[in-house]
Amino acid sequence: MLLRNILIVIYGFIINFDKEGPKLGISQPVVAGLIAGLIMGNVETGLYIGGTLQLMTLGITSFGGASVPDYQTAALIGTYLAIATKQSAAIGITLAIPIALLIVQVDVLKWSANIFCQQKAEKYADEGNYHMINWMQYLATLFTSFVSGIPVLLTVILGPKIVGSFINYIPAWLSGGLKTAAGILPAVGIGMLLQYLPTRDYFSYLIIGFVLAIYLKMPIIGISLIGFAIALILYKNQSKKQNTTEETVNGGANEDE
Repeated sequence: MLLRNILIVIYGFIINFDKEGPKLGISQPVVAGLIAGLIMGNVETGLYIGGTLQLMTLGITSFGGASVPDYQTAALIGTYLAIATKQSAAIGITLAIPIALLIVQVDVLKWSANIFCQQKAEKYADEGNYHMINWMQYLATLFTSFVSGIPVLLTVILGPKIVGSFINYIPAWLSGGLKTAAGILPAVGIGMLLQYLPTRDYFSYLIIGFVLAIYLKMPIIGISLIGFAIALILYKNQSKKQNTTEETVNGGANEDE
């Protein structure tokens, strides 16, 4: 268990750095849930929590210095707590959402600290002190890693005992309500996604997917492959139509000349 905790903490310090820096993709909520699930030995729970929080991030982004809920760190913490305390994935999601909102405040502190580093770096640039410019970059990177690293570290040290004790005292009606609310969240995430997609133009395909999933019990991978095939057919037909239109226009222009 000690090795698992160490790996979780290391990943916690890396996840926000990847989000603001290299962008290798390991900072996505679904990936965070997957990796945390692999480390903790329960991939299914990790994917369920990470995938649900991933739905909630679609269409949400940060502009300028604006801060948004940190769903990737929340997916990591929610997965860790759910598995460490032997709770259901629904409880992990319920814990993760307020965590995502709370880390926004930490992110604001990070931006303030990094502005200080930037101002110092500009001062050193004017002085020609390039060695200190590098150190300001390293310090800002450290502050960025702290945004996710510190909450994850505190969770590993204190979280399982506190959360485990808290869950034991939750009455059955409240825990049932939390599980129900967590079960509704995927539908909320899908609803948010549909608002950003041209659903009205392709509503018939939505019905086909619904029938395949609910009535024919087709696995999601099979439905995804069918959707990919339909998208590929539509793309090829549109490309052919566009090429034909361009040839017609070009042919007419040549005749006029």
